[in-house]
Amino acid sequence: MKKVLSSLVAFATVFLLFTPNAFAGQSVRDQVVDLAFDYSGSPYVYGGTSPSGFDCSGFTQYVFGKAGIDLNRTSRQQYTQGDYVSRSNLKPGDLVFFGSPIWHVGIYIGNNKMISAENPSDDIEVASLTGYWDRNYAGAKRVIEDKHVEVAEQPETLDQYNDVRVDYWAADHIEYMSNEGIIEGYNGSFMPTENITRGSVAKMLTTALGISPSNDQQFSDVPSSHWASGHINALAKKGYITGYTNGTFGPDSDITREEIAALFNKAFNLSGSTSNFKDVDGNHWAYDDIQSLAASGITHGYTDNTFRPENEATRSELTVFLYRAIK
Repeated sequence: MKKVLSSLVAFATVFLLFTPNAFAGQSVRDQVVDLAFDYSGSPYVYGGTSPSGFDCSGFTQYVFGKAGIDLNRTSRQQYTQGDYVSRSNLKPGDLVFFGSPIWHVGIYIGNNKMISAENPSDDIEVASLTGYWDRNYAGAKRVIEDKHVEVAEQPETLDQYNDVRVDYWAADHIEYMSNEGIIEGYNGSFMPTENITRGSVAKMLTTALGISPSNDQQFSDVPSSHWASGHINALAKKGYITGYTNGTFGPDSDITREEIAALFNKAFNLSGSTSNFKDVDGNHWAYDDIQSLAASGITHGYTDNTFRPENEATRSELTVFLYRAIK
């Protein structure tokens, strides 16, 4: 009775450490160990292969089968499966064998301990691989294939922005303009493919041209409380922007490529013309502005000879345009 109580206390202590929550998301090794404890209340029965009674190999075969791994029936047959693993490299879920020839098998659970169906007096038992078991230790086999997940090498990014790869088409321009203090990111990100607002363009342009912000309100929808009001007011006073016919500017609206052409033509006093983009005819309101933008080398359009004037500009595109305009 004293031995039974000691075994129950030892078992209960380990059981608390390994009680499973759910198999979802668990490794196969964790599943095997948890399953072993789930069926640890079963009695020892010679030749037994079910929860109503197990012998040592019947126990391991049943537990591993529940985890989707087929084991042979006897301990000697199981010893022919898997890959040999040294005792110093044991992992939970490995099979440990005893005797010569093999007469016992258990499931390694870590901390130099195993769980196994021992004999009618001990049933399912947690035991330390010391003393008796150490003297009879024969070896271990690994039948659980450890899946090694290849971790993709993280692409190198700019020091300033974790979302701009060094090989990104606009990386050099973004890096230069950031170092000059003309552009800013958001908590370590630049968001290169996001559209850029008219207010953001105003701030970037005044910074690039060294124009001081103005408190003289120019548009009904740009109050002094708007973060970009000083920059928008300053550009309006310079005559670089005129806003819409209803007296608004739309500071939080995304700017289009045609609007950038018109703004840059005024701000940088561009001139010249070049071959026509096939999607910008002579009747387009910003035709001359787009022509001058291209003639100045600020834009090259797309490879299909289009300019796509009504497309919203991205933060990368505006940065490159502004870089070319000031260099």
